[in-house]
Amino acid sequence: MEIKVSTLSENTALHGYIGEYGLSLFIEAENKRILFDTGLSFSAYHNAQIMGIDLTKIDCIVLSHGHLDHTGGLAEILRRIGKETEVIAHPDVFEPRYTLRDGQTQEKFIGLPYSREELENRGAHFTLSKEPVFIAPHIMTTGEIPMLTEYEKVESNLHIKDGGNFSADKIADDLSLIINTEVGPVVFTGCGHRGVINILFHARKLTGNEKVYAVIGGIHLYRANEERIQRTISEFKLMGIQKLGVSHCTGFHASAKIAEAFPEGFFLNNAGNRFILP
Repeated sequence: MEIKVSTLSENTALHGYIGEYGLSLFIEAENKRILFDTGLSFSAYHNAQIMGIDLTKIDCIVLSHGHLDHTGGLAEILRRIGKETEVIAHPDVFEPRYTLRDGQTQEKFIGLPYSREELENRGAHFTLSKEPVFIAPHIMTTGEIPMLTEYEKVESNLHIKDGGNFSADKIADDLSLIINTEVGPVVFTGCGHRGVINILFHARKLTGNEKVYAVIGGIHLYRANEERIQRTISEFKLMGIQKLGVSHCTGFHASAKIAEAFPEGFFLNNAGNRFILP
């Protein structure tokens, strides 16, 4: 199976494209056109135009989780599409999300910046599920990711606000996209807040394949300690991963370590990048 990937939005960009903190990928496989995340604001649509990609032709939008840098472009993209469009996500995607800093005295909103009603008025038809959703026979979302490893934790500064009270956000809506190919699953991650290895363990269980061919997206190691980075790399090797197109929240230090461990399969996935898998 041939998978075509065009990176519409990412922190950094190739010449001629706009870089913006966040992520958005346009994925073509199994006669489906999927928009995975929508970036922070206007960059995904802007770069799609430069790349000659007609977003009105997409079959669905998949939201990896309800953070601003992955959902901020959704309303504008829906407006531009101008028709009813399926949006696949977890039921918790609309939770009011904040970061708390300075001893929990400084709050910053980081959640999905639109109401469900507003998005539905712009054409969104939501498929909200905690379980995997099949988009095509070999394409599916992961649904909720079980927390299995002891070294992968959700960051403690992430919270949900209920009235004036805050509670720890476990990012239960953190999901990924799997395309199961002849050489193993290709896994697309948004941030991987619940841990990239937890995600890959779940992907292997869902596909019945012990090997993973590729991981594309953010893998949230920018604040990880050396032990977690090395254990992640060790698991990548055990899974036989051939391609690692990391970006967004992976972090420079972790990216350098992964590049050193996978000199043939590693690449930085910047906005404007196009590639074909496997």
